[in-house]
Order: sequence, then structure tokens, then C-alpha cells
Amino acid sequence: MLGRDGDCTVGCIWGRDVYCTVGCVLGRNGYCTVGGMSVHDGYCPVGGMSGHDGECTEGGMYGCDSYCTVGGMSDRDGYCKVGGLSDHDGYCTVRGMSGRDCYCTVGGMSSRDGYCTVVVGSMSGRDGYYTVGGISIRDRYCAVGGMSDRDGKCTVGDMSGRDVHCTVGVISI
Repeated sequence: MLGRDGDCTVGCIWGRDVYCTVGCVLGRNGYCTVGGMSVHDGYCPVGGMSGHDGECTEGGMYGCDSYCTVGGMSDRDGYCKVGGLSDHDGYCTVRGMSGRDCYCTVGGMSSRDGYCTVVVGSMSGRDGYYTVGGISIRDRYCAVGGMSDRDGKCTVGDMSGRDVHCTVGVISI
């Protein structure tokens, strides 16, 4: 395709300043990227986007501070997220399904057991199991608004359930 200045591109799309790229898409300043787009500073990423300082990423996108991510965007402190939103502390989420340890949280810290909850402002316990507004235990099951039972069944407002699923506005496990 041709850009405004008549320079050629090969298998790609022009950006605003119509600098040439090969097999990729241009960003606003027209610097070349491979498999992604460039941003203001025009430094090249590989398979994603660069951040304001133009450092490169591989297979992902940069956040504001240009810390590297893989397959997603970083938050302000540069910790990775993939296809979702990271927490304030910079731990990762993947569409609400991945933490720093590749397990899931949204708006908190990930647990080690990989069981998902979609909540805001919660943290896993020391044993790495996730709770919502309560204390985690070792049975890997969720507590919502309290503590779970030793048998691993969920609690909702300190009342035990029997189906071993979390049920108050979150994803069951």
C-alpha cells in the first residue's frame, strides 16, 4: 500500500506519518514495528506495542512505564497482565483468570491453587488460597464474607453451603 508521501509498505498498514513498515502496522510516529504497532516514541516492539519510553516488548504490549508484558498490557508498576486488568499491586490477571503465579484474581492477589473468583479488593491467604472478604484456608474452596468450612465447602455470610461452589456474585469453583 502507498502512504501519503508515496513510500511503499509491504503487507502492512500505514500510520499517520506514513513511514514504511514490513509486515506490520505503523503507530502515530510512523516507526516500524513487527507484528504490532508503535507508539509516540516509535521504538520497535516485537509482536506488540512499545511504551512511552520506547522499550521493546515481545509478544505483548507495554504499559505507561514501559515495563514488559507478554500477550497483554502492563499496569503502572510494570507487572504483567494478559488480556485483562492488573491489580493495583501489579499482580497479573488474564481476563480475570491469572495472577503472578498464573492463577486467577480480579482486583486482588492471586492464589496458588488456581481457583477463580471475580471480585474487587481482596487478597489470598498465606496458604495461597483465595477468599472474598474473609480468611482463606487450606481446602482450596472460596469463602464469601467469612470463612470456609474445613470440608472445603463455601460459606456465604458465614453460612455453610453444601455444593462446594462460591455463589455470591462471583464465579463458582
